[in-house]
Amino acid sequence: MKALDKIKSTLLNKQKKVEEEIKLLDEDDPVNSEAPAESSEPGTDSWVADTHTRTVAIKETLKETLNKIKHALASLASGKYGKCENCGKKIEEARLAAMPTASLCIKCSKHPQFAKR
Repeated sequence: MKALDKIKSTLLNKQKKVEEEIKLLDEDDPVNSEAPAESSEPGTDSWVADTHTRTVAIKETLKETLNKIKHALASLASGKYGKCENCGKKIEEARLAAMPTASLCIKCSKHPQFAKR
């Protein structure tokens, strides 16, 4: 039981950090900036576009991470945490310790059908 409490604490800490990172990205995104861009400077528009594109990509990755964290927390709450969502077998403890958001056992995670999970 203590292991699950530790995992829950880890997941909640990660969730908080990811949410903070997403908020900071929103604040730093030049497209969301209230200060007008100096369009008289050459390259400003392309810099804004490039920075925004990178920010959106990073934010999408963080949102995927946040969704995995929320899914793991929901699994913990429902008592399904630690069971492979494909085969139903117990996920290896070492795997969960290394990757608390894992929803598949090692064997199923290597299957091409689940490679993106």
